[in-house]
Amino acid sequence: MSWPADDSMAHRALLYTDEPEFRTAVGAFIHEGLERREQILAAVPAGQLAWLRGELGGDVPAVEFADAASFYRRQGQATRATLDWLRRHASDGQRVRVVAEQASSRRTPAEAADYLRMEAAANVVYQPFPVSVLCPYDVSVLPGDLRPGVEQTHPELLRGDRVVPSPAFADPRIFIRNFSAVAPPPLTSASIGFGRREDLAAVRRFLRTQLARAGFGDEAAALLVAAAAEVVTNALMHGTAPRRLWVYTEGPMLVCHVRDDGPGFADPLAAYLAPDRHATHGHGLWLGRQACDCLEAATDGTGTHVRLLTRLPEPGAPEGLPTQSEALP
Repeated sequence: MSWPADDSMAHRALLYTDEPEFRTAVGAFIHEGLERREQILAAVPAGQLAWLRGELGGDVPAVEFADAASFYRRQGQATRATLDWLRRHASDGQRVRVVAEQASSRRTPAEAADYLRMEAAANVVYQPFPVSVLCPYDVSVLPGDLRPGVEQTHPELLRGDRVVPSPAFADPRIFIRNFSAVAPPPLTSASIGFGRREDLAAVRRFLRTQLARAGFGDEAAALLVAAAAEVVTNALMHGTAPRRLWVYTEGPMLVCHVRDDGPGFADPLAAYLAPDRHATHGHGLWLGRQACDCLEAATDGTGTHVRLLTRLPEPGAPEGLPTQSEALP
């Protein structure tokens, strides 16, 4: 079960059924890293954090623990926080390890699908770093329709003490494109059309009104308006008419849905690759992912659709969105 010791990236999935199986496999992964003096990030649900601390005999200086409930509060921020951690600990060529698990069974179908797309993108996003990534999945609660996606997004599977190639593994870009579907807006949705840059002010006013009606406070609404405006600007620059934005609810989520008649994004990884901070464009989808709980981008015969999905505010909950720094302990 030994992991690489060179500068390559390794990305494996563990499909486990109970606590002993988790503790044996993940514990061995962490102990091997500690023996090699590697820094380790473990972002897993609270119950699994307790299992790990029990396996390790408590906190260990070389292991940073993060509760998945906050770390994966927003999928895009989880990617950003992981990249920041890798830059801090692996930029000098030092090999590191990551254990990454979120409670997929507690996610909406849109969030669970977005997480699998993020898993596919990880094979490219983390490629520059000498990192070993182990992604445990509790099959006792994993929705059955997600298991094929787990095997398609991980080049290798950990089975007991054996590592086997995943026969279903798919090219990340192909997986993301095929795992992204258009969901049409409800006919009763509030909407606004736009066709020129001068229309952005009206789009922002429309969004602020809709978000206020949905219960979002000023701070949270401002961030979502800025993110949606970036997507609208993308549609103006790269799409074609007709262009429209809808706002509606989907279960516990509020959806900002932007459509244009263009051919879509040339690179399916556009929403997952951090843009050059000095670039003057190309930030739209990346910023959108930071501001909402999940983002979907897909193209079909009706045009190109981008949906920003954000959980509706809970009564009495404090205003504000978690920042990147809040994702790590």
